[in-house]
Amino acid sequence: RFFDHLLRGAPRAPVASRRTMGRGSELQRLSGAENCLLGMVAGCGSKSINYPLLVFKNLSQQNLPLPRDPRIIYRGLPVAMINLGGTTAVQFVLTGMFQKSLRAVTSDDRVVAMAGSFLGGLASGVPCALWELTMIQQQRFGGSLVGTPLAILRTHGPAGLATGMTMTLGRESLFTLSMLGLTPTIQDELVRRSGLASDAALAAGALTGAIFAATLTHPMDTIKTCLQGDVAGLKYKSNAQTYALLIHEHGSFTALFKGLNWRIALIATTFFLVNRIKEQIAPVLFPSKMAKAPSASSKPKQT
Repeated sequence: RFFDHLLRGAPRAPVASRRTMGRGSELQRLSGAENCLLGMVAGCGSKSINYPLLVFKNLSQQNLPLPRDPRIIYRGLPVAMINLGGTTAVQFVLTGMFQKSLRAVTSDDRVVAMAGSFLGGLASGVPCALWELTMIQQQRFGGSLVGTPLAILRTHGPAGLATGMTMTLGRESLFTLSMLGLTPTIQDELVRRSGLASDAALAAGALTGAIFAATLTHPMDTIKTCLQGDVAGLKYKSNAQTYALLIHEHGSFTALFKGLNWRIALIATTFFLVNRIKEQIAPVLFPSKMAKAPSASSKPKQT
């Protein structure tokens, strides 16, 4: 029912309100708890659809064979949904918070959207690193949702749970900037200037944002994935050592872009799905909040 509702479309805010509220502004009009719920729904819904792309990306980066058995491909899906659902929830909450603060000092919608999403993404990298560490270890070795991080803590101490943290912070800041800042901004501009259909504009914005985010952050993601797949440090020991080792083994800087094709596909579908779900579900969950944007006729006329 959820995906049928998503594809068919949901009741939306009044037309006048939709024109003036601007795509991507939903987070500024919801409370922290409301943004948390919306982010969890958007993240879990997105990951349930494109999870195989994540598996293929992770295995490609580690030079491991790609599985064909669905039972192996979908191993780790629950923690992946918790990861993206929880991370997206945190990103929605923090991005909304920063955007509201920025709105008090600037009226530039693009500055609010971009800066707020960057800061929200940066802060979300902390829980994201732990969730992804658990997921990658499960993909490689199996284990339970609770048992995997406990085993890492028991064997490697708190430092083991922080494996890949720095790279995750950098990646998530640019990822969220592109997902909640760049993608809806491009969508809004395409609809406003060219009259392009909303879904087509969203697809164009998602693809543009994905290429931007994936290309800039893929070296960080590759280093993070290698480190989190080898918590014991048998081969990959630190950010700098992993960077140097990958280049040495493969003979060029392109080693840091292993799995980029899978990641562009993953990010593009994630950006589209998260923003699509956000646009469709927010008016259903919070109709009064989505209908509160001032209409064009309510703005004071300039003389």
